Amino acid sequence: MNQSVKVTLMGRSFSIRTQDDPEQVQAAAQLVQEQVDELRKLGTTVASDRLLALVALNLAGELLKKEATQHQDLGGLLSELDVVVSQVQGLAEAPLR
Repeated sequence: MNQSVKVTLMGRSFSIRTQDDPEQVQAAAQLVQEQVDELRKLGTTVASDRLLALVALNLAGELLKKEATQHQDLGGLLSELDVVVSQVQGLAEAPLR
């Protein structure tokens, strides 16, 4: 069921229709606002649409880095599991004395 969630970004209120958890939508808006504030602290003076585009690119870059790291971590875990499975198979096939 769609519901309306009100968020504020850069001093403007937006009403967003979503099926997502309203708290998650609010948290996402807060994260975007924090990024905007950080860029402004650095002295970035660009139009609002460009500022939001920079924030979107920064957040997307962070997401891609996390996904790549998780993929590498999963690959390492799978390799370790392969070693354990090979060891278990070796033990299962070893003759009993």
